[in-house]
Amino acid sequence: MSMRPNMKFSIIVSAVIIVVVPIIIGFYMLNKVVDPDETMVTRTEVSPELITIKGGFADSISRYHGYYLSLDNNSLFIQIKGSKLPIGGSKDFTISFSNTYGNVDDIYLLGPGNAKKKIWPNP
Repeated sequence: MSMRPNMKFSIIVSAVIIVVVPIIIGFYMLNKVVDPDETMVTRTEVSPELITIKGGFADSISRYHGYYLSLDNNSLFIQIKGSKLPIGGSKDFTISFSNTYGNVDDIYLLGPGNAKKKIWPNP
């Protein structure tokens, strides 16, 4: 007994949607830039060789998944990537990288929209 072509097509499309949509949603949620107010920075160290930022999330479910850096007029801007999915990552983070930027005057956390929070020197 053979299936009708329309039914085969419907089954294939449904299977693809069931598999692909959760993957896309999960990927988006794992790479979301976090609002600075959702983070707590506990320590920021700046030397001519190294910049280190330690902190964590204010809530118990968020997980750290990386960061983006940019520099503008001797101000360093960091966007922390995180997710509300409790898979992978960690609640606390340590961001450490070589100071190839020279003289850094200020460090800010940037979030979505216009969210910005100064974390160094003492805010």
